[in-house]
Amino acid sequence: MKTYIHSGFTLLELIIVIGMMAMLVAIGVPSFNAMITTNELADITTDLTLSLKRARAEAIASGRDVVVCSSTTTDSSSDGNAKCSLTAGNWNEGWLIMVDRNQDGNFLESQNELIWVKSISDNTKVTITPGPFAPLGLTNDFSQVVLFSHTGELKDGTAGGFQVCSGVSDNGYARRDITVSVSGQTNFQKNTVTTNDC
Repeated sequence: MKTYIHSGFTLLELIIVIGMMAMLVAIGVPSFNAMITTNELADITTDLTLSLKRARAEAIASGRDVVVCSSTTTDSSSDGNAKCSLTAGNWNEGWLIMVDRNQDGNFLESQNELIWVKSISDNTKVTITPGPFAPLGLTNDFSQVVLFSHTGELKDGTAGGFQVCSGVSDNGYARRDITVSVSGQTNFQKNTVTTNDC
């Protein structure tokens, strides 16, 4: 009589492996989502901080006023239509850096004044809240623009800032605070006071 050796998995082994895979997925997916949120928060905070520093450097180098402004039209390829929104609450969609080359007080891409465009994905939950934050001594209203004079200082002479949050409620992600001093120096820090989380 011939003996056959069967190779393969028993039903019990298959159930155990599927159960282990389900546990790994249940542990891994929330961690992956947390990693994505943390990276988006860090990227947007870094981009805004560097944009403010770049605008100040451009103001000093060019001897002209430079603005960082919120914008809903960050598509600079659409007939030169990238422009400042000049309304509050649009920082979550993106921003522009523009220099007033002809010193007319207007910042227009059509006059070759656009330096940089930052567009934020519609899918991100990260929120940017501009100052003023009076309790922190940041009284400059950044809801529409941050304007640097040709000396690199803030044009209106008062400090201001932004708060960048993850946009996910009850998550424990530390808020990022970006401050701009009267002299135009930009700093950012992770807020370590848990009651100030978003």
